[in-house]
Amino acid sequence: MGRRYYCDYCDKNFIDDLDARKKHLQSAQHIKNRNLHYEAQRDPETIFREESLKMPCRRFLLEGFCQFEGNCKYSHYSPDQLYEISQLVEYNKEQKRKKEQELVPIPSVESWHEKYSETFSKSNVEVVNTFWDYPANLETRLDLPPSLQKFKPGQFTSDNFEEWG
Repeated sequence: MGRRYYCDYCDKNFIDDLDARKKHLQSAQHIKNRNLHYEAQRDPETIFREESLKMPCRRFLLEGFCQFEGNCKYSHYSPDQLYEISQLVEYNKEQKRKKEQELVPIPSVESWHEKYSETFSKSNVEVVNTFWDYPANLETRLDLPPSLQKFKPGQFTSDNFEEWG
């Protein structure tokens, strides 16, 4: 038994032969199903932009159905539906503008430098910067090796250095 090709758009299986696959991919049914699939994935702005340029489909407006569906070169949206889509697009744009306006402006380099120099000036000696914090749960442990034990101020005044060999 040979390999089989499955088309997601058409929900069909057939022999995976170059000619059969090419024939299927160029068939009207496959193209229609593919267009319907991608039409459902479009965002409102794209729908409005594309459909507002098309003339309304008479068959779809009169009968409520068009045999060409995804291949129809006319619009299947009524003017009311296009108006609703345009309102949705405008609402989305307005929300995006509001979101951009709510963002905090980035301060200039000069203002940042002034703020930094005020906080960390050399004359301000009462500010002590610690570069690390010793974990509180390790302070009570007695079984730690010397490299992990907390430093004591008395250890730094000792001038008894070991000899390295």
